[in-house]
Amino acid sequence: MRQDLPEQITAIEAAAAFERLAAFDHLILAVSGGPDSMALMLLVAQWRAGRAGGPVVSVASVDHALRPTSRHEAEMVAAAAGELGLPHVILTWTGLKPSVGVPAAAREARYRLLEQHARTLLGSRGERIAVATAHHRDDQVETFAMRLARGAGVDGLAGMPSERPLSEGSPIALVRPLLAFPKARLIATLAARGVDAVQDPTNIDLRFERARLRSHLAKLEAAGLSSKAIAASARRLGDARDALSYAEDVFVSSLGLSFGHEVFACLERQAFKSGPALLRQRVIERLVRRYGGDTPAAQLSEIEDLVARMQRDVSSTATLGGAMISTGPRFIRVWRELGRLTGLETRLFRGEARVWDGRFRLRFSLDTVSAGGIDFVTVRPLGERGYAMIAPRLVPGRRPPARAARAVPSFWAGEEFIAAPALAPFARLDAPRLDAEGMTALPLHAAEN
Repeated sequence: MRQDLPEQITAIEAAAAFERLAAFDHLILAVSGGPDSMALMLLVAQWRAGRAGGPVVSVASVDHALRPTSRHEAEMVAAAAGELGLPHVILTWTGLKPSVGVPAAAREARYRLLEQHARTLLGSRGERIAVATAHHRDDQVETFAMRLARGAGVDGLAGMPSERPLSEGSPIALVRPLLAFPKARLIATLAARGVDAVQDPTNIDLRFERARLRSHLAKLEAAGLSSKAIAASARRLGDARDALSYAEDVFVSSLGLSFGHEVFACLERQAFKSGPALLRQRVIERLVRRYGGDTPAAQLSEIEDLVARMQRDVSSTATLGGAMISTGPRFIRVWRELGRLTGLETRLFRGEARVWDGRFRLRFSLDTVSAGGIDFVTVRPLGERGYAMIAPRLVPGRRPPARAARAVPSFWAGEEFIAAPALAPFARLDAPRLDAEGMTALPLHAAEN
């Protein structure tokens, strides 16, 4: 073998990389047909065949239906998986496709479809299921460079973790066992075994940011900035991110932070001011994201500016990322910005449940008789008029900030107010109830309190 050619991945290296996968009951390989994922499938199949025990292994291909050949490519993977004795399924992204932001939309659809498929395999015994992708060292470097170009902080520059939940709170794990290997060694592994792979034209399409960046990374190598060194920095920044998360948890425990039944958050101003700037920024970013609902997340530079003003000014009120942040001499309070909820009105029919504003899970569970013949209720922000109607029912001295209360979901039959369940904990015992049987608004973040 020529010494200047990359070496294929050995069985010993693969066994070491896959050792953590043995803890799962079922491993789903996400295989597109490209050289990276085909190498993953080949290596995992050989690793699993050489073990006395280990996870059940299957393969899933997502047909994004963005190119005429995509179905054929998924079917090619199915044939290759069959030769390795692995069951295979094709998951199709249906519906309208965006005209801009295609890579991000395709990625979101891919993970959503993979999670939906993985959840069908969950049983009643608490099985551990993982989806494995073929992300490698070059992917790590490209992601680092793209985020560096945007001025990202530690969280953005931290390397992709080798394992995380597939989505927030998901029981399905996402694992990336090949992060230590460069792409060239995956390609060499396929070539040594005579395995064909699909070449995705978007990987060299300079209309896409990642492809443009990829074309310039070779110049960095020539200048002495190797992909191996960049990947090592990304990994170490991942360690720094974990350390910051630990420090943040310790800092939060000193703030007297409460969540007011998800109507508003409250923390002690002086304890907050005593913390280092980075931890203050992380706390505010977390609260803005939590109370900002479906509003796009704030930029890091916006968080930095806000926290600096909070440190400088005695009192201030600001809106950011769909949240309102009120800073006073003693307390800092955060709640949903009512102005971002204009027009957020939905009908909820009997037996129906849905997520509202990314913050509450609504349910209307009454039968026809119990509901008094009502087929549906309207859910909308309580607003100023609704709050004026129910304010006398709240306990004086315990009621949440009025502007926070106006942003909670409320149930209506026509123009008749029925309930505002989120405010029920603040209600007077001798006043008409603010909750109603069969109409619930459960905070999605309640488990984090």
